[in-house]
Amino acid sequence: MKNGLLALGLVLASLPAYAKDTLVILSPHRKSIQDEYVPAFVEYYKAKFKTDVQVDWIDQGGTSDDVRFLRAKYGSNPKSSGVDIFWGGGTSVFVDLQKADFLAQYKLPKELKAQIPETASGVPLYDKTESWYASALSSFGMFYNKKIMKFDGVPDPKSFKDLAGPAYLGNISLSDPRRSGSANTMNAIIIQTEGWSKGWELLHELAGNTRTFTHSSSDPIKAVVSGDVSMAMAIDFYALAKIGDLGSDNLGFALPSGQAVLDPDPISILKGAQNRKVAERFVDFVLSVEGQKLLLLPKGVPGGPQQASLGRMSVNTEAYKETEGKRIYKLNPFTQKGFIQLDVEKASKLQRVFNDLAGAMLVDTHEDLKKAWTKIIKAKKLDQAKLAEFGKVPVTEDEFYKITEKWDNEVFRNETINAWVSFAKAKYKNVQ
Repeated sequence: MKNGLLALGLVLASLPAYAKDTLVILSPHRKSIQDEYVPAFVEYYKAKFKTDVQVDWIDQGGTSDDVRFLRAKYGSNPKSSGVDIFWGGGTSVFVDLQKADFLAQYKLPKELKAQIPETASGVPLYDKTESWYASALSSFGMFYNKKIMKFDGVPDPKSFKDLAGPAYLGNISLSDPRRSGSANTMNAIIIQTEGWSKGWELLHELAGNTRTFTHSSSDPIKAVVSGDVSMAMAIDFYALAKIGDLGSDNLGFALPSGQAVLDPDPISILKGAQNRKVAERFVDFVLSVEGQKLLLLPKGVPGGPQQASLGRMSVNTEAYKETEGKRIYKLNPFTQKGFIQLDVEKASKLQRVFNDLAGAMLVDTHEDLKKAWTKIIKAKKLDQAKLAEFGKVPVTEDEFYKITEKWDNEVFRNETINAWVSFAKAKYKNVQ
């Protein structure tokens, strides 16, 4: 008996002090968010639950790529994707995922739910089915290099229309909307605020001034910081993080007058999550005052990020109270006026087809577009007829809506995209 107790003691002594839990996150968020939130959650988890947790972070390259990855996983196994959390990418993405039945319902603890209002400036902060919650709020605007702008004698921009001027020829960097959720949202803002015809004209003009379309939302930010270009349309937190690190004397960010929107950046537990309890704890942490302070505070401030400033807007009202006077971004979405509302349902419904049309008209034919645009703006007199022809798309808004109903037919989709590319090339050749 004594020997048996001794053997049992040796076995217990050889066990790890804590069992290890696991969490699998799929996210297009930049690495700085991963580098702040994963270590903070691991530390919080061990202190609160007396257990180690391993976090596996997956990113396929961008929002659209992550969504394709998720669809493929559920296509192989409708019950579970093998991923616990999907985090980031904009509201329209989560509206789409909820309709596809990929998201699981989760009711927040009452105390935490009380700290997060139903809306901010009229924008919902969680879905009525409680299948996703906003983890942060984003706005979209113009990020610019002040040194280059001053050298070139270009005034600070006030609206997206300002960027269509000849002073910005070759000095803008944008992302391919088929690979960037934020680029897609900014295009949707322009179409919804300008109208179908005028919106597409502006998108063409912006593309004409664009040096390159990048695959990542962060690449245009890098181009502005390095001085390769003077301007980029950008989601606020990419810009504000750089301003926080490099100073407002060098870099600037402006919201477009009359076109400023708030877009929630949601987080959700996925259907069939194999680590459901850990996933619930992660959502609670991200939305808590402790988790939200990582968004608001500058790098190195107690309670703030350790590696890099994140420069985001919080969804937790208590977090604003506790960071007053310390935040990078002084704007408070719960008190700021002047935001307009984006039709998220509409943007979600049209997203895939809208991106394919933008890809055909602006990105895949970009070299032809730039030649035509350069000829238009360098002419002695602006030719209004050529300008109108340059900004045309091959479908009316009503025709576009009808097309979306058949977009799951891959043969039809590919034939239509090829026709759009041919239309664009012919149009740009005629303009030249």
